[in-house]
Amino acid sequence: MHLFDKPGFDYLPGETVLVPANVTMKIDFPDATEQNPTQCIALALDQTKIQHIIDRLNEEYPREGQEHFWKLQHNQYHFLNNVELAQTMNKLIRICSGSGIGKDILADLTLQELVVHILQTQNLQTIMDDNIDHNNPLAYVVNYIRANISEKIQVEDLSEKACMSRTSFYRAFKREFNLSPLDFILKEKIKKAKQILSESKTSISDVCYQLGFTDLNYFGRQFKKSEGISPTQYRSVTDKNEAIN
Repeated sequence: MHLFDKPGFDYLPGETVLVPANVTMKIDFPDATEQNPTQCIALALDQTKIQHIIDRLNEEYPREGQEHFWKLQHNQYHFLNNVELAQTMNKLIRICSGSGIGKDILADLTLQELVVHILQTQNLQTIMDDNIDHNNPLAYVVNYIRANISEKIQVEDLSEKACMSRTSFYRAFKREFNLSPLDFILKEKIKKAKQILSESKTSISDVCYQLGFTDLNYFGRQFKKSEGISPTQYRSVTDKNEAIN
């Protein structure tokens, strides 16, 4: 994929690229042949419609923080689809390809859902890349989670630090990132576990307990659920890659 006169990058199955209006997108398919073709689906979305959805979000569901608004981040144009994003895109394509009653209404509702998921995905990618907007009151909470990732963190403590009720905090966090606070904490623990496994020889059991897990089997299940492989397999793959390099 080539965009914005920048070096090309791999665009793989299960990923999304956002391209602003009037920007040329060039795609190479080096492995494609007539016998083994490759396809890429592109959705053309009306900018006015997208802006209308974003304006409605800002009016009816404002983000936390002064001068903090919902908006598309065009510098975050390449990201991995999560389950909700992939399902919504497939649903929109299916609706637009059909001819059922109420097609336009269903497409409009699904487009709104898609835009919301894209915004949430971008917000999550921002904090996962450590690019936190410190004008957002949730930023302090995210920093606290990372600084205390080995501790047992309670949602009640986080809501107090955000100066919100537990219900308001949970709702704001889920709306911002499409993840519950507990799911985000688990995601950060797995991220830290990957770092330790790849940068040290610390035993897997020590990594488990160091990050606040009390059950080694539970840690292994959550790691595999997140990464698709066990901690042992992850370390093995990392060691092989280092040996090759």
